[in-house]
Amino acid sequence: MISIAVSARRAFTLPADLPTTKAHFRDFRQMLQYLPDLFLIKTYAQNQHRIRYSAVEAGVYRVDLYSDIQARFDEGEDILYVTPLKGIPAVASRATLGSLTGQGDYSSRLTLQSAGLCTNAKYDVRITATLPKPVGLKLIPNPAVRLFVERVVRRRVQQITDVFIQRSINGLQPQHRNPT
Repeated sequence: MISIAVSARRAFTLPADLPTTKAHFRDFRQMLQYLPDLFLIKTYAQNQHRIRYSAVEAGVYRVDLYSDIQARFDEGEDILYVTPLKGIPAVASRATLGSLTGQGDYSSRLTLQSAGLCTNAKYDVRITATLPKPVGLKLIPNPAVRLFVERVVRRRVQQITDVFIQRSINGLQPQHRNPT
């Protein structure tokens, strides 16, 4: 087993005022549509979900990483918190020649601040996991495998964050918003 931890942090401006932006992101399910390769698998209770990151790396290696999360929008601070949901049985870890399945912890924080007709946002995301060593890398020492896997996951987290920001900006453009 190898343990990984990656994170990303970005600041950006959204093209809508704070009340409009808050209404848009108050629900994690709304935010989830902007996160590529992340899928809602199960809802346990209001704002408690199992999500799955699923992607094919290098065109041949499938990765499925599950996380149980709880989301909470703090109205006083204008922050959407997504934290690990404890007490749910983990998905069984498994590594084959063509795939890797495991359980990890996903947490994020989207902080919103009024900027007149726009909203300034800060987005922080962190993923940690203990995963089985990929079968094709069994002969390589664990520290080298951890660095390799962490580098791949870090690159994917950066890409997902970039797409999340662009989709959020596009979704809050005046011509794309639903009339209220």
